[in-house]
Amino acid sequence: MAALPAFANNPGQRDWRAVLLDHDRFLDLERPQSGEKARFYYYRKGQGWDPRGYAIACTILRDVVSKKTVQIDAKLLDLLWIATAYLRVKQLPAQIIVTSGYRTPEFNSSLEGAALNSMHVKAKAADIRIPGVGTEALANLIKVIGVGGVGTYISKNFVHLDVGSVRTWRQAYYSPHEESWLADYSALDLESVLAPSDTPEQGRIVYA
Repeated sequence: MAALPAFANNPGQRDWRAVLLDHDRFLDLERPQSGEKARFYYYRKGQGWDPRGYAIACTILRDVVSKKTVQIDAKLLDLLWIATAYLRVKQLPAQIIVTSGYRTPEFNSSLEGAALNSMHVKAKAADIRIPGVGTEALANLIKVIGVGGVGTYISKNFVHLDVGSVRTWRQAYYSPHEESWLADYSALDLESVLAPSDTPEQGRIVYA
């Protein structure tokens, strides 16, 4: 499974996204529709993908309506990791509330306004929010990462992100406000703060 590509900010300077990927990678996910919560490693530096952690990710990102689980695109997990690792570096909340992950074609077609060729159907997209981080700010952070599509849904309080082609869109109104922490990633001490405060329990999903 390939990681997200790295894009250098300056010639000879290591890209901050590549720095974040050069670590054990973990996610803290909650799925309100199913009452599931899990904090887990899905990738170990020097060892590769953790099968149990990856299975947890696929379970939480499944179609909870159709009760179908598929293999989630690994690049989507890396995109979620980069975003939340950056937030942790900035000492901001980083628990992801997943409102939509994979969708079966049948369920997707039943949703008003859903694209027929939705990245959700391809297991390459998620709709998320992070309590304590504004919708606009979260969308802007995903845009800074520069991979895939980003949809900002202010009135519905979630951000769509996917690992398809690079594109952006928004619902409702535009806000000119951008959090100041989005602009200063070049000075981050990335190496010192990327470990979880407590070790995730591998292979376990907690039901709220």
